[in-house]
Amino acid sequence: MKTFLWLIEAFLFLVPVLFLGILPKNLSIKIGELLGSCLFYTWSSRKEIALKNIEIAKKGGLNIPSTPHDIVIRHFKNLGRSFAELSMLFCKRYSIARNVEFEGIEHYDKAKAKGRGIIFITGHCGNWELLAFALAWRGFPLSIVVRPLDNPYLNRLIERLRMRFGNKVIYKKGAIKKILMALKKGEDIGILMDQSVAENEAVITEFFGEKVYTTKMPALLSIKTGSSVIPTFISYTGDGKHRVWFGEEITVKDTGNLEDDVLYNTEVFSKYIEEYIRQHQSEWLWIHRRWKLSHGRKY
Repeated sequence: MKTFLWLIEAFLFLVPVLFLGILPKNLSIKIGELLGSCLFYTWSSRKEIALKNIEIAKKGGLNIPSTPHDIVIRHFKNLGRSFAELSMLFCKRYSIARNVEFEGIEHYDKAKAKGRGIIFITGHCGNWELLAFALAWRGFPLSIVVRPLDNPYLNRLIERLRMRFGNKVIYKKGAIKKILMALKKGEDIGILMDQSVAENEAVITEFFGEKVYTTKMPALLSIKTGSSVIPTFISYTGDGKHRVWFGEEITVKDTGNLEDDVLYNTEVFSKYIEEYIRQHQSEWLWIHRRWKLSHGRKY
């Protein structure tokens, strides 16, 4: 029975993907944004989480020029637009060359010249899946650390898409050994570090003034391997186009006190995501319960 339901779920996923994927780009994006707007009005539980999250961030210093309601509806439109773009990628009808520009590549080249693998730190910002495709297309393939989907058929479809331009997928279970091997071979790793994780995988940091669980993986890996850490993000610039930017390599603190150094570096890394949110307020994944530690698992 479960297999049948999984197949139905995969089919229901493919129908809108194929529909949006074969349409002209501008029309596909418009429909994607419309679907995102529909989600805003129908997915009330996630809308409420997003609104609560914005209020938490406001108390922590996030200045918003509009209303939380406006940010959330634009956020849902961003999710719909991202889905349309990925659908076109799935159908091989989306041109990264025409729609994505790159900034700060010199920071990547400088770090790569050291001969070690690079740890890209980013978050669920903009069209984060497109970010991974764009990096690989530009000649910077990486291994992406992800959690597998519960539906194996759907997971297989997504995995094939993620690997299209030369990226590799590393699943979280038993990931450390594979990541260490990749970094030692000079390969690059991408880590999304903006979601709440289990206590044993985390250090407690502040995020907009509130305590949160934050993955310690990037800091720990960098200290253990000497790999460079580069903040890398994608943002929407309008008219169906995006900008990928590489920040300068972050100086990783390594005093020999592993516990203190991991905490310090993780806090530094997290500030880059905070700054992204300040600059691109509707493009972060507001529907995730980021502040479970300070506001409870079901706030």
